[in-house]
Amino acid sequence: MDPITESLLAIKGDQQERLNRYALNWAFYRGKQYMHEMGMEYAKEHKLFKEMRKVFGFVTQTVDTDARLVMKRQLRIKAEKENFADDIYDIWERSNIQAEKYKLVRYGANLGDAYLIVQDLSDGIGKVVPRIIVANSEDMYVEQDPDDQTNVLWARQSYTFIDERNVPHTRDWLYWPDRVERYTDYKMDEGYPISHPFNEVPVIHIKTLDIGEKWGLCSWHNVQSQIDYVNELGSFANKIMLRYADPTLVGVGISPGTSIPIRRGINSDNIYYLSNPESDLRILEYQGNVLPQMMDMIKEISANIKDQLPELSLTKLRDSSQLSGYAVSLHLADLIAKVEELRGNFANGIEWANSLCLRALKRSDAPLEEFENHVVYEDILPEDLQLKLTSYGQMLAMRIESRKGILLRQGLTEEEAEAKLQEIDEEAMADYDTFFLQNRDSEAEEEEEEE
Repeated sequence: MDPITESLLAIKGDQQERLNRYALNWAFYRGKQYMHEMGMEYAKEHKLFKEMRKVFGFVTQTVDTDARLVMKRQLRIKAEKENFADDIYDIWERSNIQAEKYKLVRYGANLGDAYLIVQDLSDGIGKVVPRIIVANSEDMYVEQDPDDQTNVLWARQSYTFIDERNVPHTRDWLYWPDRVERYTDYKMDEGYPISHPFNEVPVIHIKTLDIGEKWGLCSWHNVQSQIDYVNELGSFANKIMLRYADPTLVGVGISPGTSIPIRRGINSDNIYYLSNPESDLRILEYQGNVLPQMMDMIKEISANIKDQLPELSLTKLRDSSQLSGYAVSLHLADLIAKVEELRGNFANGIEWANSLCLRALKRSDAPLEEFENHVVYEDILPEDLQLKLTSYGQMLAMRIESRKGILLRQGLTEEEAEAKLQEIDEEAMADYDTFFLQNRDSEAEEEEEEE
């Protein structure tokens, strides 16, 4: 391996710190804390684990709520050129992007960073067959130009796997602007490097919340320090429990570094005699019971977190059934704003990957702007159709909006609105003709009866 590639494969300090944070975030998401097995049993008996799990459950609820609201049921594409949308849907079908979209948001919302990798399944032979895959965030590292953060110099994907002989191996992929390299146990595999048609590094780094730093922030970053504190309290309690199980002895009248002769008792094996009458051994004990105070502190932190995470406002709405529509909109304002921000960041990454695929598929050297496409999301909240129709009716009655204007509000184009109005008028005329003929016939029958 050449020294440049070898240096790229070395894990840097900041990357190791990032991976440690990823591991801790996943532990919070799964409701696990760092406690010894014996400590966990004691904690369960005293309900400490229950209170800690409730706090960690806020992470799970926040991340899963973000995944559902950001992606909803189905994504759609809007492109200026009609065939672009059809090509993208074909690529998504090949990539299974509709199923992987929830994984993409869960990685991003929980870890702060999500990654898309664009691949060419043809391996440079024949027609380009692009696809998009969602990578595990903990496997990825992207090196950016220090003078231009939008320019990716290279990217690495690293993970371990076990072969058919149950032997573990390390697999590294290096993505360059013109080629892909693959290493197994730090040796380049046969047949590599191979070229790719994407004209830039085919790895897209999506930051869930972008504050201009190298890495993104998770969607619950504003309470992350509080959840870390709860985890530290659990670890502190665990140390106290372990001290009782394996007590610490305090030597009195004994100088460090000196050997004090100890003589075993004659009549009992559990009595020790120290030759120095002023020396003594005592067991270090904690005075008082700190567990109730710790549980009270965790409950206060739990209540504070519930007020800070907008995703948890949905729970408050279920508990409060007597809220007006205006009050509900105020409760959900922060949640809607946050979801819209998340949607924008994920849409940018997906649209970038789509453009890379389209440019390679068309075998073009044009800039990515020529392959513009937009991800179209479903509405965040269910639509109140009855309230909407009532509002439209009042607007028509007050003559502050026309029928065409209302149709345009529904997302129809000018031509579609005109066609829809013509169809409605034709149906109304047909209904009027039918009504007129029925009334005329009934009036004629009445006249005949009178005669």
